[in-house]
Amino acid sequence: MNYLKGIALMVLAVLSACTPTPDKCIIKGHVEAKEGKVLVYPYQEVQSQEEAEKLMYKADIIDGQFTIELDSVIACRTLYVQAENRVQPCEFISEPGYIKLIEKEGEWTVQETPLNQEFKELQTALNQKAYDALRYKKELSNEEKSIKKQYNTILWELLAKNPRSIPLSYLFQQQYWGADLAMLNKIIDGFSDEIHDTYYLNYLINRRDNEARSAIGNRAPQFSIQSLHNKEVSLATLKGKYVLIDFWASWCGPCRKEIPNLKNIYKAFHNQELQIISISTDGDKEAWLKAVEEENMPWVQVHDTKKISGSYNVTGIPHIVLISPEGIILDKNMHGDGIWEALEKEGFIKE
Repeated sequence: MNYLKGIALMVLAVLSACTPTPDKCIIKGHVEAKEGKVLVYPYQEVQSQEEAEKLMYKADIIDGQFTIELDSVIACRTLYVQAENRVQPCEFISEPGYIKLIEKEGEWTVQETPLNQEFKELQTALNQKAYDALRYKKELSNEEKSIKKQYNTILWELLAKNPRSIPLSYLFQQQYWGADLAMLNKIIDGFSDEIHDTYYLNYLINRRDNEARSAIGNRAPQFSIQSLHNKEVSLATLKGKYVLIDFWASWCGPCRKEIPNLKNIYKAFHNQELQIISISTDGDKEAWLKAVEEENMPWVQVHDTKKISGSYNVTGIPHIVLISPEGIILDKNMHGDGIWEALEKEGFIKE
């Protein structure tokens, strides 16, 4: 009998070894809801609900079970359940192969694949739940300030020990996505070259490269795009004039509060060879058109959700850039009186 059991175990081991790992990420889940849907949201940056819908993965829950097949990209994803007894979202690291997700009493258990085990250990070391609870809180107690400070300290300590960690690269991208050039270089240099082509390091590298290209004193990235009135708007054709580029969106309160200031600047300096171009980053084109009509801005209006703002490394709006007649970036990320001061340095005199 022992001999036969040994043979059986050997056969199972061989069969298991011969089973190929899928080249996609296949999620097998169990939830307490008997029926409904599961949604896996995009890990990529999206600019609209329509874009999110295109990149989203969906599956039906049948008798509390679901299977959903994702692409092979190693990334942090969030899964939601649409059912009468809704459950908490589940965050996990996708990777080629099979991953089990189990929900019980509103709590998730993620099968501890190597990357998800690593992710869990990093979050525990960082006290991630406590940090997330106060990440966007404005008024902090001394204890909460200590948690935030400790989080960053531990994050860098973890990088020194885990330079090949893809889950850690996600946590750095979340924390420093809008960092300056020096900080981006420090982060990128801290990670091993072996993972520079993974999603989050590649994201930060692109941010770094765009920040370097769009630094003050460099030549402004060129673009050509159709305006609201279907006219070609090209930075090259404006050579010889000063240009203010205003990155904004209809939903952005501070952006719209800046418009009266830009109108005063336009009125004061438009006859002194100053052009303004407003570039909307709205995901909802109809909302942009409505806002343009409401604001009645007399300068060029264009709509571009990613390409131009990406090349200028726009990480927050309003983001206003001043370009010289020679096409050089003179100043950027200006607001209010700062725009007037930058123009005065260039010899613009209010009549």
